[in-house]
Amino acid sequence: MKFRTIIPVPLYPFKISLKNHLFFMGSCFSEHFAHFFQERRFKANDNPFGILFNPLSIAFALDLMTGNRVLSEHFFQYFDGKWISFVHHGKFSHPDKEVFLSNIHHELSEAQESIQQTDYLFITLGTSYYYFHREKQMVVANCHKVPAAAFEKKCANIQQITEAFKPFFAWRNLSNPSLKIIFTVSPVRHLADGFHENQLSKSILHLAVKELMEQYKDVYYFPSYEIFNDDLRDYRFYDKDLCHPSPQGIEYVEEIVLQSFFDEPTVQQIKIIEKENKQLQHRPLLIVEEKK
Repeated sequence: MKFRTIIPVPLYPFKISLKNHLFFMGSCFSEHFAHFFQERRFKANDNPFGILFNPLSIAFALDLMTGNRVLSEHFFQYFDGKWISFVHHGKFSHPDKEVFLSNIHHELSEAQESIQQTDYLFITLGTSYYYFHREKQMVVANCHKVPAAAFEKKCANIQQITEAFKPFFAWRNLSNPSLKIIFTVSPVRHLADGFHENQLSKSILHLAVKELMEQYKDVYYFPSYEIFNDDLRDYRFYDKDLCHPSPQGIEYVEEIVLQSFFDEPTVQQIKIIEKENKQLQHRPLLIVEEKK
C-alpha cells in the first residue's frame, strides 16, 4: 500500500557547477535556497533588496538592478523616527539618512555588477497580493507599519505579472542571453490573506510562471510548492506557526535540489565540502590536566 505520492525529481537540460554564478531573489523561502548554495561555497548572491514577496516588486527590483529603472527619493519616506524605502525590506530602514542611502546604494551597486555575470537566477514568488501606495501611486514591497489608510490592497493578475517581467527579459536578451531563470512558488502559507485567498494567490503565481515559460526561452520551474503540498502533506514538515517549512522539510527539498541540478562529479565535490564544513564546526573538548 502507498501512503504518499512522491514528486518525481525534476530534471533540467543543464547542470550547475561550482564555477557558476548564482543569484536568488524573492520571498523568505528564497533565502533557504541561497543558504544551501552559499554553505557549499557556490558563488551566490541573494536578495539585495531584502525579502520580497509579490512578483511586481521582484520585477521592479530586477529593473533597478538592470538599469531599466532608476532608484530615486520618490521611493523613500521618513516615518516613525527612521528612513524607509518602499522598494526594500525593513532591514534597510535607518534613522540616519546618510547611512540609509549608503547601505541601499552599496547593495544596489553590487547587485548591478553581479547580475551581469549571473548564470542562473532563482526567483521565488510568495503571493499575488500587494499593496498600492495611494499618494505615491506605486506598488510597495513593504508597508513598514505605515497606517493602512495609505494603501490599497490588490491582487495581481496573470497579465500584470507577465507584463512586469517584460523589461527584464528584454535586458536579458541583450546583455546576458545565456542567463537561465528558475522560478519556484513558495510553499509558505499566507493565511493572513485568508485560506481561500491564499489558494487563489498561489494559483495565479503558477499560471503566471507557465505564461513566462511559454513566452521566453531558458525559463524553468522548480516544484517547491508541490513538494510540500503533494508529497510531504503533513504539518510535521511545517514550523510551529504551521505556515513556514520546518528544518526537516527544507532538508528534504535540498535533497531534491541535489538530484535535480548537479551531475555526479559536482555532487562528490559538494560531499567533500560538507564534510569539511562539519570538521570546521567541530569544537574539540578542552582537557584540563589536574595539578599534581
